[in-house]
This record gives sequence, C-alpha cells and structure tokens, in this order.
Amino acid sequence: MWILLALTFAVGSPSPAVDASKLTLSTPATIVEIDTGKLKGDLSRLAWSPDAQQLYLQTVERDRAGNIKTARHYVLERGGKPPKGIESEPAWSTAYWSWKSTQAAPGLPAFKIDVEQQQKRMSGTSIPMGGDLARGGVDSGGSAGGAATGFGTGDAVSAALQSQMVNVFTLKLKGEVVGEFVNAPAKPGLTFGWAPAGTGLIAFANKDGRVIIMDDQGRKQEIASSKAAFLPAWTDDGKQLAFLERTGKNKAVLKIVDVTRPE
Repeated sequence: MWILLALTFAVGSPSPAVDASKLTLSTPATIVEIDTGKLKGDLSRLAWSPDAQQLYLQTVERDRAGNIKTARHYVLERGGKPPKGIESEPAWSTAYWSWKSTQAAPGLPAFKIDVEQQQKRMSGTSIPMGGDLARGGVDSGGSAGGAATGFGTGDAVSAALQSQMVNVFTLKLKGEVVGEFVNAPAKPGLTFGWAPAGTGLIAFANKDGRVIIMDDQGRKQEIASSKAAFLPAWTDDGKQLAFLERTGKNKAVLKIVDVTRPE
C-alpha cells in the first residue's frame, strides 16, 4: 500500500543565500573504490563526521515490500582505506542525516521540495531514475536508477521489455527533478543532499546521474565529469561535497569536491 512521503521540516532564520553559479569547484578527487558485493546490500546513507575526517556508509537489504531487513554500518577514512565495519550508526551520522535529507533547506523553510505522486504508463527503457521496471543495476525494491545506487538484479531485465502502469514519486525543487522513484516509496537523501544552514544550497543527481548544485534562486552549476552519481553529502562547513559514483556492477567510488564560495 502506497503512503505519501512524509518528511521533516527544517526551521530557522533565513540567511543570505550563496550564488551556486559563482562557486569554484575543484575536479572531483577519487578517494576509494567500494565493492558492494563484499559489503552486501544497497548503499543507502553517506554522512560526514563533524570534523570532516570520516564518512559513515550504510548498506541495507530490503524485502519485496521495500522494508529494511538488514542494515550494515561502515566508516570510511579520508586516506583511501577500504570501508571498516562498525556495530551501529554513530550518533553524529543520525544528526547529520536529519538535516541533510529533510524536505526544506536548513534555515530556509520556504526553499522546499515538492512531492508528487502519479501513475504513468512506462517501459523499462523509458524510466529515468529507476524502479522495478528499470534495466539492470537497480534492485527490485525500486532504488533510484538515475542515482545508480542499485547493485541488485531481480526481474529488472525481463521487466524492461514490458510496458505497464507504474506508481511514480517525483521530488521537485525550482522546476528541477531532484529524485524520482518508481514503484517504491521515495527515499529522502538518496538523490539529493542539502548544504548546511546559511548557504541555501542543495546538491542533487539529475536524471542523467550528474551532480548539480543549485541555490534558492534556481541558479545552478554542474560538477564536471560527474556521472552515475548518488548520495551527495556536504561537510558541516559546506566547503566539501562528497558523492558516490557507480563504475560497474557491484562497484562504486567515493569522490570529493572542494567548494569555494565567492568573496
């Protein structure tokens, strides 16, 4: 049974926004390759530690209804070492995720993502951001294919040859699609990530899997060479942006971009 997406709201005093088109962005640096076959499950969370020296990574396994059966927890160091398993999600990651994946920008409640639900007739090859009709690379639970998270198989390939009515959740902001989920509940934070309060910025993976940074006026800038991206995550000071990029079956890389604001 479908339930409309419920997201928490960020509140606070409005702050002057940054012009996204005037940001200076470094070339994405590859930090480490991630073998999801070894980690098991779909990559579902990426969060920075407060000192920006570690990132928390979560993988999940879901049942056919999309409910989480198993969650596994890892820490990534900036030095490029493979993910290290830990027992549970750190408290700092839980706090980070609460503002990173909310419906409204931290400190700017009017800068808010709209949620649309509709039924469409689609073929597997026409679905832009994933779901259980998408071809390959997407789990049957409906991970976002444009974000290229999925490393499962299921019936995706055979379903791609069919055309049928599907339920679609679309997340829109300033006319841009920042997330689209087919035959699955929307997963806040999977395809987008708010920057910290005071910036008025968001990073999201578009339908082509490229990372876009946008401000509350709709001004945008694309991160050069980004592709098949998902889980964009800003540091607490907004000076760096991490994201995962799918590079092959069961393979992804962690990339980090330095972000410099105009004076």
